[in-house]
Amino acid sequence: MNKTGEKKTGVRVWKILLVLFIILLLAAVAKRITKPADAVVTAPLPTVTVDTPQRGTIGIETSLVGQLAAGDVYYVMPKVAGEIREIYVGQGDTVTEGQAICKIDNQKQIDAAKIALDSAQVAVSNAQDGLQTARTNLDRMTALLQTGDISSQAYEQTKSGYDQAAAGVESARLQLQSAQLQYDTQVEFSVVTAPVSGRIETESMELNAMASQSSQLCVISGNGAKKLKFSVTDRMLPAFSVGTVIRAEKQGQTYEGSVTAVSTLVDQATGLYQIEANIADGGAIPAGASVKVYFVSDRADNVLTVPTDAVYYDGGKNYIYTLSYIDESDIAQDEAGSRVTIMDGNRAGTVHKIEVGTGLSDTDRTEIISGISDTDLVITSWTNQLYEGAQVQVLTADAGEQSGTTGEAETSEPSAEAAETATETETATETAAE
Repeated sequence: MNKTGEKKTGVRVWKILLVLFIILLLAAVAKRITKPADAVVTAPLPTVTVDTPQRGTIGIETSLVGQLAAGDVYYVMPKVAGEIREIYVGQGDTVTEGQAICKIDNQKQIDAAKIALDSAQVAVSNAQDGLQTARTNLDRMTALLQTGDISSQAYEQTKSGYDQAAAGVESARLQLQSAQLQYDTQVEFSVVTAPVSGRIETESMELNAMASQSSQLCVISGNGAKKLKFSVTDRMLPAFSVGTVIRAEKQGQTYEGSVTAVSTLVDQATGLYQIEANIADGGAIPAGASVKVYFVSDRADNVLTVPTDAVYYDGGKNYIYTLSYIDESDIAQDEAGSRVTIMDGNRAGTVHKIEVGTGLSDTDRTEIISGISDTDLVITSWTNQLYEGAQVQVLTADAGEQSGTTGEAETSEPSAEAAETATETETATETAAE
């Protein structure tokens, strides 16, 4: 009886365990059925910007050092000899055209010129008196000739005397003008004036010292364009001609200028060729100062160019990445099998690595000689996923303004509910095994 009861009890336990297993299994299956589907993992295509090559001018700028000199230099000398009685300016002073520099004592020359002037005035007065007398005689002889009281010969002699008196008056007047000019010149030359507006660079005048007409009183540098002198090599010489634009810099200030003279004779001491240029608005730079000179040593006009940053170098060769547009239906999955996407407004494309020939290059643009045309789309931005055949999306203005998480893969993490269901299923399986 006891054995039969124990047997029935064991059967009940197995039945209960079986029912529990079935219940747990059904619950796990129900949760699995009602669980939301896992989110599809997506990844956006790399984003790039593109542009077409542009035609333009590329210039290679070279710099060297030059020395500035005054554009116009005037050496002031007295026009008369004499003692320096007064000095009005000094070295470093700024003068205007016609401003007094010094006064020369030439009183003796002035006095002599005054005597000559007075003599000329007396001569004119005497000549005019003689002409009046000759005119009176000519009138009298004319009346006598008409009445037949004198011969024609006598009349001609009187008329000749009148003509000589008139010529004498004209000669005296010319001599008076000459004497007046000499006198005015001596008075004017007693004060030495600045021939041009500028700066007194040097001054060698001494009060009460004698100055001859060959004595240099001072040197004035004009206020006009400054003259810049620099030397170039034979390789640089072809870049210069009269009118070539240059640029000078001094203490952060920039001054524009143009070439005025190009020497084709080499300097035997330096082996270089001298260039001269005018610098406008260079008054703030003192004469003799050194400045940095910039000029275009190489130039290419109307050539195909791309941004310099868009050119890459590999194995001694130059490459450019170009792009050709594709349809969205042609977009392939990435290596992880994720579905790739593009932002609204952007366009998908395939990358091509093109070998190109390059010419002149500056910090902004590079000349393209061969490899692409002006209709190709050149990739102007960098991403580490640029390679032949790579698929990318082209950034547009509208898409660039959108805020989002471009470039981040869109993945969904498993929910806590799904994890719990998986655990319950695993437990039920283990119980059934026992």
